[in-house]
Amino acid sequence: MPEHDSAIAWVINRAAERQLKKVAIAICDGLTPEAMETMAKKDLTLAQLLQQTRHTIPKVTVLTRPGVNHLTRMPDEDILRLLEEVVPANVAVLRHYPSFCRSVIRDLKAFAAG
Repeated sequence: MPEHDSAIAWVINRAAERQLKKVAIAICDGLTPEAMETMAKKDLTLAQLLQQTRHTIPKVTVLTRPGVNHLTRMPDEDILRLLEEVVPANVAVLRHYPSFCRSVIRDLKAFAAG
């Protein structure tokens, strides 16, 4: 039975990660790395960034609690690696501004937790 549970957990975790990538793409749609860098220099939060770009805050996940838990427990570097797969130029900006990066990841995790 434990093997079955871990296979289910693996599937749930990958689905949550795919959903996070979709959200990152939606957030970064129309948000150039240059615009993001300007906002990072202003030390905006993710919510403020989305408001300034007139984006709505998309749902990070509509998955079960285990998927949400997986995302919220992930280390920041693992989140960045996932995001780098879909929005590498924006992640480069995040890496250049560590405080802004921590804030964005914290906000993403908060959105995931609902």
